[in-house]
Amino acid sequence: MNVIVVGAGIIGVSVADVLAARGASVTVLDMRAPGRGASQASAGMLAPYTEAHGDPHLLDLGIRSLALFDPLIDRLRASTGASIEYARAGTLEVALHAHAADELAEAKRALDVRGVRSDYLDASMLRTEEPAISPTALAGLLTHVHGYVGVDGLVRALVHRARSAGAMFESPVESVGVEDRGASVEVRIGDRRDAADFVVIAAGSWSGRVRIRNLPAIPVRPVRGQLLHLGWTAPRAPSRIVWGQHAYVVPWSNGSLLVGATVEEAGFDERATAAGVRDLTSAVIELLPDAASARFDEVRVGLRPALPDGLPAIGPFQRAPRVVMATGHFRNGVLLAPVTAEMVGNYVLEGVRDAAFGVTSPDRF
Repeated sequence: MNVIVVGAGIIGVSVADVLAARGASVTVLDMRAPGRGASQASAGMLAPYTEAHGDPHLLDLGIRSLALFDPLIDRLRASTGASIEYARAGTLEVALHAHAADELAEAKRALDVRGVRSDYLDASMLRTEEPAISPTALAGLLTHVHGYVGVDGLVRALVHRARSAGAMFESPVESVGVEDRGASVEVRIGDRRDAADFVVIAAGSWSGRVRIRNLPAIPVRPVRGQLLHLGWTAPRAPSRIVWGQHAYVVPWSNGSLLVGATVEEAGFDERATAAGVRDLTSAVIELLPDAASARFDEVRVGLRPALPDGLPAIGPFQRAPRVVMATGHFRNGVLLAPVTAEMVGNYVLEGVRDAAFGVTSPDRF
């Protein structure tokens, strides 16, 4: 089985890893090195019960994918010797006003119905749990199953393991056209033509620029996100992800603090802005006052691929069954990478159509 994967972000490299591990001959094409697009500006949060925003389909995908992370990280560490930052210490959502406290209480009731372990914390309990939290905070919701992963380390490990299984990575190249020819699929790369049994389009915000013969472009759009890297210098560092109204904070074991993320309709503009840095800085200081003394190390920018209904496009086209989409994951590319790779791998290698294709099919557009 010969498969071309277009895109080497977290989704593309996850798909390549699964396919190569299961015996496929895989070539990954991208205009940049692996993980240098939106993935490098991701905080790596694994928080489906927060990120789903009431969408039951997105929540189901997130829950499935979260369950795959522990074994995935264990296998990658064992097979590659990679150092991957990974923790499942939970997320702490913080309410800074009464309405937000009521929302957290409602979220707690929903988690209880699902049997998900969580704790609703009043103001006193909240500051006992996380002393760095603002003294004006009214309540918190600790969801124990959540966590985060270091995306750069995860991408490197996936690429290493995929290459060890024979996958080839080519960059900088840009795939501009795809045609399903029935018995095979052709990928056009400039003047070059490559044939494969399947092509997987995982080009993130650029997926719509890969033209598929006789099919309209998928309506994916870029949404700019800016992410701050700070160095914590105060004595009371947060011990887990802290989520406020205007920002979230991911503390790493080395004292780094990731603060994200803006949501900006800026087209394909990947520049950091003073306004973005200002907004995130103000939000993190409101949430964690000691962040005012943190060292400013870096700002990263990524263009996150969004689709109109908020769900990713995963699966084949009915009119082009050898062309498989794996894009449009928006803020949840890292979280959904394992389940996306599993769904794509099962279809490409075994012809198994995942039940979730019913809602993630690119034909819905």
